[in-house]
Amino acid sequence: MSPAAPLDGWVISLDLWGTLLTHGDRAAAMDWRITEFGRVLRSFGHALPDQLLRETVTGADADAARAQRAHGIQPTPDGQVTGILSALGITPGPDLVTVLTIVHAHAVLRACPQPAPCARTALAALAETGARVALTSNTLSTPGEVHRQLLNDLDLAGYFDDLLFSGDLGVAKPRPEVFAAVAARAGTAPGRVVHVGDDWDTDIRGALAAGCRAVYYHPHGPARPQAPGITHLEQLAGTLLHTVCRPGPGHTPLETP
Repeated sequence: MSPAAPLDGWVISLDLWGTLLTHGDRAAAMDWRITEFGRVLRSFGHALPDQLLRETVTGADADAARAQRAHGIQPTPDGQVTGILSALGITPGPDLVTVLTIVHAHAVLRACPQPAPCARTALAALAETGARVALTSNTLSTPGEVHRQLLNDLDLAGYFDDLLFSGDLGVAKPRPEVFAAVAARAGTAPGRVVHVGDDWDTDIRGALAAGCRAVYYHPHGPARPQAPGITHLEQLAGTLLHTVCRPGPGHTPLETP
């Protein structure tokens, strides 16, 4: 009989943006979105100054991101577009919303995001541990189907047993429902889920508050004593095997800094 895989029965949940994927050239993506918004609006009879359009779109993005990080509120792409049009004083007709939502939802691809350094190496190492590997990602303007397209294009989708996107769930990290969904879809308890991410509030505090374990990926910032941390993704499998998934002391409760 072959020995059991060391993390058999565990679920390793991984954040996407800033953890496994770089953000790419976000300025290029925004420039493309503004250009396309302007082109579409002009075709519908609404000529607007580029600066007004840029301020409105970037402001809407920032507001949505703050609400998501603070309260787990999940926007929809068409709802975001409707809000942008209303802020511009334009009646959001269904045809206009449909066309702009396509632009809004696909702009991230213009940033050309790429796998983070050693992301594939880390994912391959996780596959050897026997753990179930899930991707647990917040979405804003980019819906789950576009994320799936991106993961397929980058040859990353095959590393995951499950893909969870906040746009599909209707709630976002740090809400406990997101982490409960990870556990429920694996048929296990939250205490057997380890979430890995680079955002202290949405990833680490959110996971620990939901009863999961967590690993803080902090390549550019300081460690936090409240959770095990790594600065390079190739450290992940070893940290899970030797620290986080060991009985007892591997699970450190979150304390308020």
